[in-house]
Amino acid sequence: MAENLVVPPGLQKETANLTEACPVESFVLAGVWWNFEATHYYTIDKGFLCHAVVPQYNLHGNYFIGSTRVTPHSTTPSSCANDSFAFEQYLYHGSVGYYSFYEGEVGTYCTKDKTAYIVVEVLGTFDINGWFLAEDTGSHEYRKSWWYSIAGAIWLVYRGLMLRRSYVSCKRYGRRCDQMGEKLQQSEAMVFVQESLRLSAHGATNYHRCALLYLIIEGIMTDLFLIIANDGLSTKIQYASMGYNLSGLMLVLFEMLESTSRLREKWRLRIKRVFFSYETALVGELVSAAAFQHFLSGLNGSDLKRSKPTAMAVSYYLWSLVCHAIVVLVVVSIIMSVRAPWALGFAWWKHRSLGIFSEPCCVDTAMGARSRITMLSGYRMEDGRLCYKPETLKAFGLLKMEEDGGEFLVLHRLYWFTVPRDNLVGIGVISGHRVEPCNDRPCTGIVSFLDKSLG
Repeated sequence: MAENLVVPPGLQKETANLTEACPVESFVLAGVWWNFEATHYYTIDKGFLCHAVVPQYNLHGNYFIGSTRVTPHSTTPSSCANDSFAFEQYLYHGSVGYYSFYEGEVGTYCTKDKTAYIVVEVLGTFDINGWFLAEDTGSHEYRKSWWYSIAGAIWLVYRGLMLRRSYVSCKRYGRRCDQMGEKLQQSEAMVFVQESLRLSAHGATNYHRCALLYLIIEGIMTDLFLIIANDGLSTKIQYASMGYNLSGLMLVLFEMLESTSRLREKWRLRIKRVFFSYETALVGELVSAAAFQHFLSGLNGSDLKRSKPTAMAVSYYLWSLVCHAIVVLVVVSIIMSVRAPWALGFAWWKHRSLGIFSEPCCVDTAMGARSRITMLSGYRMEDGRLCYKPETLKAFGLLKMEEDGGEFLVLHRLYWFTVPRDNLVGIGVISGHRVEPCNDRPCTGIVSFLDKSLG
């Protein structure tokens, strides 16, 4: 932390003539406009050391404005060429857990528009939040966050184990296809890969999913922080990363809804086919990445910039949870509003009908919440029934087991961390072209690929 941004011991807060001592009303960082409001200041030898907040996001920090004109920062408008002063600040961005992200920033302040144009130079984390964050005066000592280190390490290890699980599953399935002389097209392989990358294991409880939700939310908070810290292409990549994490959030929330009995099967299938299909994957995320910068600037310029009294009344922490939730809900809405027409348009182009969104399919019912996504191009109508084509069943890793004269639909069960070789489990009884769901049963018969449609 820069020495001139740390409050010397013994100084008292001052608020007299606050707007004259601390004139900054906003700053531009990573192409986004942020409202900025001073709360108090300290009189130091060189001038005034101001403490300011972005109330809707629980951002707190100190800034100092130099006394001589300097060359404006690269993002400063030309109208400020002769009215720019050196500007330096640090910010702590409070997260969901008991820690905050740290940013050390430099740039120039323009007296014409009362805006600072800055870039991030230093990043970090520190175990501080809530009231302590609002009262923080900085420190010359090294600061670190054990909370973020532990939560981040758990998330990284878990994602690493998930990638290993996916790699082993895909390798074994590919070997099985080779041994049985089955060809796997690229689109089919991608569906199997996406299914194997699901965050939760088959048989997970909603308690497990709640733990995953917390880690995903912390990941989204990290994305929001890094969006502020980066600029140019790096920012766009970070927007896409946040969209991917939000997609994971949507999937886990929908899994929680699927695992309850509150959602009728007809509506479960409709929602899943419209919003969670292979064909719509990443489409909404890319659109949200392109629009997020403009959306965030607009949101910061809305009535939220005048919400400091609300934040002080309910606490900066609680108010930031509400405002961060607004950001997440809007981005999720963008993703869903793109996915829905894309899915409808693709279904009409492929099938010349939208009937696949309302027709039941016994394979979907048998798989239930075990499937992460659907494949709109994998359906076809046969004798008035909605069926999965054989190649689609193969893409989902669905196989046929013959035992005691009967046929069973089996799939690859996903465990949390391990990939046992005997991970096939029966989920339905095959009768002609139909599947009747059954309780999970071990796979002890002869296994082969399906050569007919099921539905």
